[in-house]
Amino acid sequence: MKMGGREKGTRNKNTEIKNFFRDFVIDNQEEFKKAFLKLKDKDKCAVYLKASEFVVPKVSSIKFEDAKNTNSAIELLKVAASYKQKK
Repeated sequence: MKMGGREKGTRNKNTEIKNFFRDFVIDNQEEFKKAFLKLKDKDKCAVYLKASEFVVPKVSSIKFEDAKNTNSAIELLKVAASYKQKK
């Protein structure tokens, strides 16, 4: 028994909307390029950066831990491992 979601045969509205925007972007590429070229340099940069968010994956930050803390954690694991072996 299926619970929740769309009933079988019901159109997927999200897919329809995505297809509409995809077609809109494709159909208006030349017009967009012409409008883009008319922008001031500052505005071109803003549009370029905003548009790039749709094609370039965002980079996530990497947490850097202090080497001293890392060594302490390793030492703690060694002590815990030796304690287990003694039992």
